[in-house]
Amino acid sequence: GRWNWPRSISVRSSPNRSMPDSERQVSNMTHENKEFSRRIVRHIAMLERLRRRFLDHHLACHGLSGSMFLVLLFLDRHPGTCQDKLCDDLLIDKSGVTRKCRRLEDSGYISREMQDDDKRQYKLFLTTEGERLIPVIRSALSRWRDQVTRGMSKTEQQELLRLLEQMETNALTAGGEPQ
Repeated sequence: GRWNWPRSISVRSSPNRSMPDSERQVSNMTHENKEFSRRIVRHIAMLERLRRRFLDHHLACHGLSGSMFLVLLFLDRHPGTCQDKLCDDLLIDKSGVTRKCRRLEDSGYISREMQDDDKRQYKLFLTTEGERLIPVIRSALSRWRDQVTRGMSKTEQQELLRLLEQMETNALTAGGEPQ
């Protein structure tokens, strides 16, 4: 049947009279929290997809796609890193790191050397070609940063970074997540 609500009472906005005020406030806050969570996740995910598209477009001529550039940047800062360390630090699964490293090696950007203490592990190094690509990657990242922060003051950029770092810390300390 049809509900015959009085016109002066909205179903959505009418408080449940049997629910105590404190429970109604928690219920409303829960809805607000869910909406905030949905929006923040949507914006972060959209920024990541757009960043990936931007970098794929600007680095495709070098045979790079996805997060391959992250491997190169990491090896620039940490030469001789093993693949397991890449997995841990970049939060990429082992098979993904293996595929990326194989493609980067086939493209001439990295070399692999077997570790003396563990023959199953390889130390990874940038080749001369890989080293030449680092400024190209950094330039593309700089253009992306300039694009997404356009119209923000330095103070706003610093505050955004601080808040994102806090969110990352919170996410890393969540139950069941790597620390």
